[in-house]
Amino acid sequence: MVLIAATMPGEMCGVTDYTVRLAAALRGIGIDAVVEFFDRWSFANFMKLKHRYRKNPNAIFHVQYPTLRLGLSVAPGFAPLLVGNSFVTLHEFGTFNVVRKAAFIPSSILSKRIIFSNNEEKARFQRYFPHSHGRLTVMPIGNNIPQLSPRGARVGPERLVYFGQISRNKGVEFFLDTVAQLRSAGASIDVDMIGAMVDSDRDFVDLVRSRSERDKIGLRLSLPADEVSATLNDATIALLPFPDGVSNKRGSALASLEHGATVLTTHSELTPEWLTKVTHPVSSPDNAADLIGRIMAGTAERVLAPETLARELRLRDWAEIARSHVKLYNAKLGDPIATGGAVLDASSPGTKR
Repeated sequence: MVLIAATMPGEMCGVTDYTVRLAAALRGIGIDAVVEFFDRWSFANFMKLKHRYRKNPNAIFHVQYPTLRLGLSVAPGFAPLLVGNSFVTLHEFGTFNVVRKAAFIPSSILSKRIIFSNNEEKARFQRYFPHSHGRLTVMPIGNNIPQLSPRGARVGPERLVYFGQISRNKGVEFFLDTVAQLRSAGASIDVDMIGAMVDSDRDFVDLVRSRSERDKIGLRLSLPADEVSATLNDATIALLPFPDGVSNKRGSALASLEHGATVLTTHSELTPEWLTKVTHPVSSPDNAADLIGRIMAGTAERVLAPETLARELRLRDWAEIARSHVKLYNAKLGDPIATGGAVLDASSPGTKR
């Protein structure tokens, strides 16, 4: 099982992070899986890859696109013509320009399967390539911040967090204004912002730092995954006011729910039904501050639709995602296929045959 990404070690790339985690999850259920890192997308790199695996005609190649080293090459769309047993996951098809979309005409006809993280992206691809309908599949994104330790009993004051990129157009001002209202009302609540700041935007960085100092907001910046998990474990409420609404692509919302926080967020036409059930909708800092006050007072529920939440989190467990991939590979390629010593067999996870 060969997963393909165009990035280099140490580069921060969400798709590459997903790819590495998927490979680890596949290995965890007994499948030999490797990630091949291209320095760039190119026809030459695909041909080198084909040559490298020439002695394994049953190798499965799974392109993860786009990645940080996006470049201008259309080679990823031609993967079915370059390597055998070709699958592709398109993580952001809606953001592609017309040329980049058109590059996937060969994949729409010849790929074994094209995978999306949500139904909206799948439907968008199908509108461009109606003939591809039978090749399209949706698989949810797994939690990129796994819970590393059980959540302990609650002690001390409430803790409100923002988790995500700390930059413009991410709802940060909404969060800061909400905290200002809570401070003005005398609410007893600790507040942290978890994420990374875009240092090149000095005006925005100065705004965040000054408001954080004024309103006693802890800045937990560029933490490793284990410290992010520990900080989320301490959170009681997460306020994630995405300007375009929460969706299946929002890993910060998934991680906050996984760690047991009550999530307040914005809903929109992009919000799937399950997320509308398990998160509190907010529309303004006034609305958010009022709702946080009611949650703290016990007059608003903390856990919404617990059965739905448990089911959806199970679907997004990495082992479950890996098993879903194995089932898909087997369905498209027939009998279980040996890949470097392991057999793709979803019925017996955790074993090699």
